[in-house]
Amino acid sequence: MYSPSVNKGIRLGIAFFLMISIGTGCEPDTEDLDDPQNPGKTSGFIPGGNRKYIYSVETDGGAGGTVTQSVTGTRDSSGITVYNLKSVVEASGASMTLNNNLFVTGGKTYTEIKVPDAWYQYVALFNQIPNVRVTKVVVSGYPAYLVMDNALKDGSKITISGPQVQEQLIEYTSNGNQGSVRQEIVHITGTGKVETIKVPAGSFVCSRFSYEVATTITTRVGQTQETANGNEKITVWMAHGVGMVKQESEAALVSIIPLPTGEIKKVVTNTASTTTLQNIQ
Repeated sequence: MYSPSVNKGIRLGIAFFLMISIGTGCEPDTEDLDDPQNPGKTSGFIPGGNRKYIYSVETDGGAGGTVTQSVTGTRDSSGITVYNLKSVVEASGASMTLNNNLFVTGGKTYTEIKVPDAWYQYVALFNQIPNVRVTKVVVSGYPAYLVMDNALKDGSKITISGPQVQEQLIEYTSNGNQGSVRQEIVHITGTGKVETIKVPAGSFVCSRFSYEVATTITTRVGQTQETANGNEKITVWMAHGVGMVKQESEAALVSIIPLPTGEIKKVVTNTASTTTLQNIQ
């Protein structure tokens, strides 16, 4: 969705970043701990600390990979403990490390929607296209937060806190012509449903959330402009004390390629993938 030129492993990392943008955390704030004597108090969707969560990623095209998640550190911000979740994506001989910040407060799990690490790799690769020179890189709409109700009940919500649209812009020259690539990302949120799911790592009572990520990519080279729309439908199962258990994604991935000749090529690929928790170490 972000890059026409990155290899399959990097593509998988980008797709995984979008699918897990709701993420997971570590230890909850004490105000959100499960309390058997007080059913109204529930924990966030958080994995235990000092453990690794290993996932398989399978795609309908046959290419797959693994993702290993772990919490690498914490820091306090405005009285709230913020955690860094590290995700190492490996596929097709390539590896990508993704990091995102998370915290729990007010019965909700917040995950920062930040500029993905893959974006910066895209910028670097873009600058390597023959006869292309990047002149400006701008991002806006960050940070925002995908907010998930912690309560395990039908109708729990996923919402957005902060800017509703994230935008990434590259301006460049190609054979002396001015060009640009602008991508807008919108999370379309929804509601959850309680469901018990069995995966290789065990059986878990989850909130099953469904949401969408819509993208619009506009590429301009000289007087030529091309606009393409992409969409990813995501279903994710989240369990207390574990975080993400499984996720399924169906997407129309869009690439708009500015060719060295100055022409623009649009490629739309329909894909589906499943990420499943295999083991907790």
